[in-house]
Amino acid sequence: MTELAFPPAPPGLPGQPKPRLLSPALVVWIVVAVLGIGVTAAQVGIVFFTYREYQVPGAAMNPTLKPGGSAIVRARDGEDVHRGDVVMFDRGAFAHRDSSGRSVFRVVAVGGDVVACCTGGQLTVDGKPITETYLSQDQYARDAAATTPYLVRLHEGQVFLLGDERGRARDSRFLGVVPVSAVTGFVVGTGRISRPAPLSPTTAFTDAGLPGAPFDDTLYTALRWWLLGGAVLFFAGVTGVVVTLVRRAGRRRRAAAVPPGH
Repeated sequence: MTELAFPPAPPGLPGQPKPRLLSPALVVWIVVAVLGIGVTAAQVGIVFFTYREYQVPGAAMNPTLKPGGSAIVRARDGEDVHRGDVVMFDRGAFAHRDSSGRSVFRVVAVGGDVVACCTGGQLTVDGKPITETYLSQDQYARDAAATTPYLVRLHEGQVFLLGDERGRARDSRFLGVVPVSAVTGFVVGTGRISRPAPLSPTTAFTDAGLPGAPFDDTLYTALRWWLLGGAVLFFAGVTGVVVTLVRRAGRRRRAAAVPPGH
């Protein structure tokens, strides 16, 4: 008697489970990776539109900003400008403009102040002597231009800008005041945007009893943590996807190695 051999039932017949393309674990890891990409992209966008690198052209802000070095500037978005701030501004906005383009100086007086030089060798604001620890102490500090006498009363909406290297700076002593509307950013660090060295705000003016602390940037530190968090999420998600797919492939190979009927 001839035995009839029947082929195994084809896959997909009723009663046989269909393999899932996306397991819950795989979906979770994909979501984590996408979330990481989104967080990272958002922070990179904020950095791109909020911060810029400025190449320091000369020695007027030495030693705070080294000639030829880079400064990190945060765009001003309506924030108040205070004494002690190192700011970027439109140089063409000086009352007696001598050039145009972006420049960087320190704010030493704001609207309503009376700024003068020099009492006992010190700058005074509203009669209060300012101990300017940020000033250059090289040979130019003793130059006659460093102690050019002046007495200026500022109107509201004006700022008086000076270089930290007073002996080599063409600033408000010679070119007049600048409208605060011409200030476009705050210098918050030096070096590259990817690895900045924070610029500590001076306390020279608040120590003298004048109100208004300089701008203190906390956003960039927070952004760096968000960037790190986004990167961690992305790599965790990618790793999870890879591990999940490898495990699924292993289970399929083991299932395929089992003889039919076992």
